[in-house]
Amino acid sequence: MAGTIEEKVAQLVTPLIESMGVEVWGIRYHGGNDHAILQVFIESEDGVNADKCGEIMDVLSPALDTADLISPKYTLEVSSPGLDRILFTLEQAKAYVGKTVKAELRIPMQGRHKLQGTLTEITQDGLVKIDDKISGLMEVSFANVSVARVVPEFPSNSKKATKG
Repeated sequence: MAGTIEEKVAQLVTPLIESMGVEVWGIRYHGGNDHAILQVFIESEDGVNADKCGEIMDVLSPALDTADLISPKYTLEVSSPGLDRILFTLEQAKAYVGKTVKAELRIPMQGRHKLQGTLTEITQDGLVKIDDKISGLMEVSFANVSVARVVPEFPSNSKKATKG
């Protein structure tokens, strides 16, 4: 089982999660010297509630302990991707064309590590086009994006609190 911890965990947990009628949205591992966090994001057409997250955690926890993929102590977190969801794949990103996203880059472009703006297009060859608030239209290889998140949009409220 070669690959990153995320890939190894995905290989182990995906069939278990899918057997419970839910899909894996993504997996993140934050390593630490004495303690790490393994986040498993799940999604379904009907949404995900706390009970479903708990059920899945009860199934994943012993499976992960048995497989022993992670050596330091770690905390397992199972949750929905949320409104500010991370976009783990190009396929996921395609569903958010026209929406506002934040992207953190591995290698800076035009001196910028972070972009925020409208996701305008995903090309066939894996380029993500973002109309950045500061730099205008930027074309970035999805491979150069370390984290991309959807920026939640809330309806404007006419009863805004006045500052002062």
